[in-house]
Amino acid sequence: MEVYGEKPKRFTKEWWEYFWDYYKWHTIGGIVVLILVVSTIVECANRKNYDLQIDYISEKGLSLQAQDGLVALMEKNIDDATQNGKTEAFLTYLDMNKNNDPQYVQAMTTKYAVEVGNTDAFVFLVSKDYADQLLEGEMLLETKEWCDAEPYMDYFVNLSDSKALKDIGVNTEDLYVCVLKLGDGNSEEKLLKQKNGINFAKFLIGER
Repeated sequence: MEVYGEKPKRFTKEWWEYFWDYYKWHTIGGIVVLILVVSTIVECANRKNYDLQIDYISEKGLSLQAQDGLVALMEKNIDDATQNGKTEAFLTYLDMNKNNDPQYVQAMTTKYAVEVGNTDAFVFLVSKDYADQLLEGEMLLETKEWCDAEPYMDYFVNLSDSKALKDIGVNTEDLYVCVLKLGDGNSEEKLLKQKNGINFAKFLIGER
């Protein structure tokens, strides 16, 4: 712990006052991050079973209207993978806008790491910075396996010309799409969800 000025004897009244004066924002930031991690894990564990989930991870904002529009687009362009008689989609929105707030950046970066580690998403809409990070997890399907578009780093397709997204108010500048890769031994439902993801990604880039 970095020391500022003369440090009082530990756990005395003067020490707590000293600690709060110098480490108040560090402490608050740490508590916020801890709450965010726990809440994200709980949210992932209790999320209902959707036919398709998308994770949107970008510094560019996404209005409530655009979020609703994106979910509606998903539900119109996927099949009933869960076999419950209707198509249901879910959007996880991670606003990574750095806006010069270090506590916010730390909290959202932590939430991003937890979300990606526990997500049931089959499609990711990401800015270039997070496209680079997703590659490190070796969790993505190469674009040549699901589309004919020109790839970015073999796994992403640029969405700057996506009419479908522009029509619902999504800022497509510096936005890329990718699809989750599956390993061996998957259930039929999981295969159908991946197919939904591929079909929706192809819809966004104008190949479907």
